[in-house]
Amino acid sequence: MSAFTQLQDIMAAALEIPADAIREDSTMEEIEEWDSLGHVHIMVALEQAFDLYMDVEDFAELDSVPAILQYLASENAA
Repeated sequence: MSAFTQLQDIMAAALEIPADAIREDSTMEEIEEWDSLGHVHIMVALEQAFDLYMDVEDFAELDSVPAILQYLASENAA
């Protein structure tokens, strides 16, 4: 499973939307369910799935699929 596919599944579950609604270039502005509460759900789901601890300061920068994938790669999580 690719890092994107894994992220797509995690985000879809956290936002309660179909996985195919999330593209490799999706941003927070493009997905209605990815609001501030949805964002927290995604961050918590990522912490659980990848056994990470994320600083709250990092949350604001992780507002797109590419940014999240880059973060996960930098943490050797994906």
